[in-house]
Amino acid sequence: MKAEPTDERRLTSWADIDWATTEENVRRMQGRIFRAAAAGQHAKVKNLQKLMVRSTSAKLLAIRKVTQQNTGRNTPGIDGVVCNTPQARVHLFNTGLHLQGYRPQPVRRVYIPKSNGKQRPLGIPTIRDRVMQAIVKMALEAEWESRFEANSYGFRPGRCTMDAVVAIHRNLNGWGTSEWILDADISGCFDNIDHASLLARLPVFTTTIRRWLKAGVVELGTTRTTDTGTPQGGIISPLLANVALDGMERLFGAESSSGRQVVPALRRGTNKGVSLVRYADDFVVAAPNRAVLEGHVLPVLGCFLSERGLKLNEIKTRIVHVDEGFDFLGFNIRRFGRKVLTKPQKEKVALHLRSIRDFLVGNRQAPTSIVIGELGPVIRGWSNYYRYGASKEVLQYADYRLWQMLWRWSLRRHHNKPKKWVKAHYFKQIGWRDWVFFGRTDTGKEITLCTHSEIPVKRFVKVKGRATPMNPDESAYWEKRGWERLIDATYSKRRKRLLQCQGGVCAMCGVRFDHDEDTRFIDMHHDRSRRSGGSDQPDNLMAVHRWCHHGHHMRNGYRAAEA
Repeated sequence: MKAEPTDERRLTSWADIDWATTEENVRRMQGRIFRAAAAGQHAKVKNLQKLMVRSTSAKLLAIRKVTQQNTGRNTPGIDGVVCNTPQARVHLFNTGLHLQGYRPQPVRRVYIPKSNGKQRPLGIPTIRDRVMQAIVKMALEAEWESRFEANSYGFRPGRCTMDAVVAIHRNLNGWGTSEWILDADISGCFDNIDHASLLARLPVFTTTIRRWLKAGVVELGTTRTTDTGTPQGGIISPLLANVALDGMERLFGAESSSGRQVVPALRRGTNKGVSLVRYADDFVVAAPNRAVLEGHVLPVLGCFLSERGLKLNEIKTRIVHVDEGFDFLGFNIRRFGRKVLTKPQKEKVALHLRSIRDFLVGNRQAPTSIVIGELGPVIRGWSNYYRYGASKEVLQYADYRLWQMLWRWSLRRHHNKPKKWVKAHYFKQIGWRDWVFFGRTDTGKEITLCTHSEIPVKRFVKVKGRATPMNPDESAYWEKRGWERLIDATYSKRRKRLLQCQGGVCAMCGVRFDHDEDTRFIDMHHDRSRRSGGSDQPDNLMAVHRWCHHGHHMRNGYRAAEA
């Protein structure tokens, strides 16, 4: 047995936190909540959740996630406060993070552009409110992961967009599968969720969640109330949306009375052959014929959504045949002959190439090292997302267009030079690869620009059934899956070698790297510092978490202004 401290001890140093013990405490508590929820022990679930929100470990982990890991960690709320230093995080913890008497502040309204030219409204809570939401989310997520459906993939731990795409591909590929598709989209899902219906599904922390939902929005100095919806930009908003939409797949006989999954071909009545795959508020329904979609699926979904204050977007929702194809999460899924292929969406390819062209036009006189440094991550990230589909031809086409743009960019810089000179100055041959764009850094090191087709196309292994990292009984499965995905996402040979030597764990805290959260926060630490004569050889390097890295240097004389 282990005891989790929930007293009012004051934190003195952020660098002295034992993150291995902290993560183990939270993981163990979430496992207990999951098991109690799966066994139907609702009173025990409530008690454990209340213990979770009072625990010191949950508070520390929430602060780290909000102020060090999230992409919006430097974006303030209406109070203009950010916690980007260890001292600020210690102060935030010591001010007390309690639900009793807690009153959230209104969110700050900002807008981000969408691909269709419109703007998406975001609500940015204050740092303190985000931390409180992260704490409550830890407690609620463990319970709801035992209830969520198998084909719900959006904003859930251990699941990603490719899980949903592969699930759709499986449902449509093969003999006797359904051929008619309902490509659906919910109109303003996050902005229109009915508060009463959502709160009725949450038996715990109802008062706190109601205050978050009713906190209001500040836009251009004006505060207005929020009667519906949950603000996009909040830590807990995706979980609340999943809670509101949970049960959509069960409408069509996806689960038996005992909770076991029923494949579409074995379902009865009008549900026979009907399958639903959902990613957040986007979902796809496959059925044997158009009449089933129009006469059964659409009315059932309409009634389900109306109870939650939602409705389908008539413009984006359409019924198509699999031979016609449809777009989903950036992919075009269509049957060619007897095979269903998942290819990159044409609009996404054009948008990617346009962004490269705009960058080159805006940096006509930039050094080649800057161009390579800026374009490399963009090309690698885009290719990495689409490499799990039938993307080989598209990646090769993107390389051809990239070469055209780089060649024109190079000729324009030296219009009075022969083309042979330009080629020798900007392009070289490496092995069987010709026309490789290269440059030199300030130190004289030669670097090359990666290409789209360098990323190998491969199959994606979908998560099995209702598996979740919250289930302690499936820890071996998730450990293996996390390790494979971590190695698969690591491109640096040196980093991959270090991860393999360390067994995928941090060399300082001993905690396994999480592919979903830690990939961007793996640092290379020198065992013997370069100032003391240490080298960059693998025997002098170790892969560590970024927070462990900063904590180590803070304890040993190094002080970072921002960590």
